[in-house]
Amino acid sequence: MTRPRILIVDDEPDIRELIDLTLARMGMDTDCAGSVGEAIGFLKARNYQLCLTDMRLPDGEGLEIVRHISEQSAPTPVAVITAYGSAENAVSALKAGAFDYLSKPVSLESLRTLVRHAIHENNGEERKKPRGNKETPGRMLSGISPAMAKVSAMIGKLAQSQAPIYISGESGSGKEVAARAIHASSNRAQAPFVPVNCGAIPENLMESEFFGYKKGAFTGADSERDGFFQAAQGGTLFLDEVADLPLPMQVKLLRAIQEKKVRKVGTPVEENVDVRIISATHKNLGSCVETGVFRQDLYYRLNVIELAMPPLRERREDIPELVEAILQRITRASNDPVPKLDESAWNMLNSYQFPGNVRELENILERATALCVDNLISADDLRLDLAAPVVPYANSGIHHGGRRESRRASLPETLAEYLDRIERAVLLDALEKTERSPLEAASLIGISPESFRFRAKRLRVNLRSA
Repeated sequence: MTRPRILIVDDEPDIRELIDLTLARMGMDTDCAGSVGEAIGFLKARNYQLCLTDMRLPDGEGLEIVRHISEQSAPTPVAVITAYGSAENAVSALKAGAFDYLSKPVSLESLRTLVRHAIHENNGEERKKPRGNKETPGRMLSGISPAMAKVSAMIGKLAQSQAPIYISGESGSGKEVAARAIHASSNRAQAPFVPVNCGAIPENLMESEFFGYKKGAFTGADSERDGFFQAAQGGTLFLDEVADLPLPMQVKLLRAIQEKKVRKVGTPVEENVDVRIISATHKNLGSCVETGVFRQDLYYRLNVIELAMPPLRERREDIPELVEAILQRITRASNDPVPKLDESAWNMLNSYQFPGNVRELENILERATALCVDNLISADDLRLDLAAPVVPYANSGIHHGGRRESRRASLPETLAEYLDRIERAVLLDALEKTERSPLEAASLIGISPESFRFRAKRLRVNLRSA
């Protein structure tokens, strides 16, 4: 069997020798370069299963080597070695196409773990899509809009990377669906996808839930248990609502991600973990860093590549396809016929704001399916607030089954109805701009919090954080 060959690029002879000896003991062959030019010469002459490069070199930066390999479409994964604490440099390298990074001083155990994983990923058979995995981003994410076409293309690229991903977007916009699509299209697809709602775990249980615990570690620990990291071994760990993590847990999470090791509660022994991290939140993570509720170093580690999920109101062309897919899913289990929507129902959906996005659409259709008569859903079955604001749409109409529906909203029956419609739209817009904070929303539009809550209750505006 051919021994893996690795290119080591560093201008310090001691570091080159240390890495060379470590890899030799792992049964690997190496070539060593001390500059960008020398490294590129090696890369042109032969193929490598991995390239390890320092960031700072006498004739340039390691990023030049990363870009050279990316531009040549070579399958060689690259890991960069950065100065301790240089999170910005690591992020730049990962965005340029690096596989991973190591911080100086180099931990030999971290080096061995990284190399094993890189060689595994670069194995020709492992890089093929797993048999039986027929999911694609297009099939998992419904939509024909330009916004969703952009998302699907981005997911295809992200699936081929190992860089951490941060998915931003409003509640209900499909962040977990996107994370599952990335996982399903990656070479980790046959390993577990483990979703974790960080906001739903009591703070005193977080460490044991994430890292596991040994028997007898605390009262009630009757047996040994793995945590989320062990459960996702070889696969993807999806940290939803990551902004809700308390600061002490953020410190422990950062260390686990950087060291690729976790320690179960009740034991001094660390164990290696190999997981890809995808995180998400409906909050503005950058603002959380500015206000001090989220660590900047963890932010840099998680937000290497951002995928922004558009709200449903910005992709109205997708409503017909989403409706069809959701109705088919609802009726599949009962083998009932898929209901149809009449013109009044379509008109109402086309003019609705959807503050809860796709998740809200699913709830609306589930309720309407249960209420409709003769398998035909009308506007009354949707049970939407008649004062819901009309959202302007760039095109003059939306296609439904090959025909084009009018986007004209009916005139209000009374002046009160019209004013309620406008007031409700203002309240919803203020909530969206303040991440659904009633206090900040009230300040934004110049009224007291008490008045805001009274008006929201009267107009049936949901103030709960979705």
